[in-house]
Amino acid sequence: MVNAVTAMPKMKALFSPQGGISKELSRLIQAARVEIALAAYAFSSKYLGNALAAARKRGVTVCIILDKDTADHAYSIDEWLVAQGIDTRFIQVKNGCMHHKFMLIDNKILITGSYNFTNDSEFRNYEAAIFTKDKTLLQAFSAEFDRLWPLALAPSLPASPSSKRPSPDRRHRRPWGEGVGDEGQ
Repeated sequence: MVNAVTAMPKMKALFSPQGGISKELSRLIQAARVEIALAAYAFSSKYLGNALAAARKRGVTVCIILDKDTADHAYSIDEWLVAQGIDTRFIQVKNGCMHHKFMLIDNKILITGSYNFTNDSEFRNYEAAIFTKDKTLLQAFSAEFDRLWPLALAPSLPASPSSKRPSPDRRHRRPWGEGVGDEGQ
């Protein structure tokens, strides 16, 4: 059976504005089976937020780290992500910011580049997104996410009482490299 992950070439680059980055991200999010880890300076795309919420409802663990100062802006949808039960945390950097823009899908695909997860990135800005299956890069970005996760703070706002949130401690999740995606789900 060919899925979106196996059908993707080892590496490709897409460019915006209107280069199809959000559409490709949504397609890959829909194909996720186990876990999506995302670190982003900005997240305001309701289109991508809906794709992540749908993945979470399918049982995919979704963990997001956002820059705290940027998330405090009115255009951020961080509160909506939390209300959807998505494990969203925030990093406050003194005299700087958490400027990462990457997503790991089932530890099989890394998406990184200048592309923020925003409507401006898709429709107005000149941005780049690299999609790769390179194992060395996957390991490096997974290690960076795992380094940042304990530094990031959970939100102070309550999640929806009906939402099932994944464990807020990623140590309880399945390690990235151990059998991820091999279950034949």
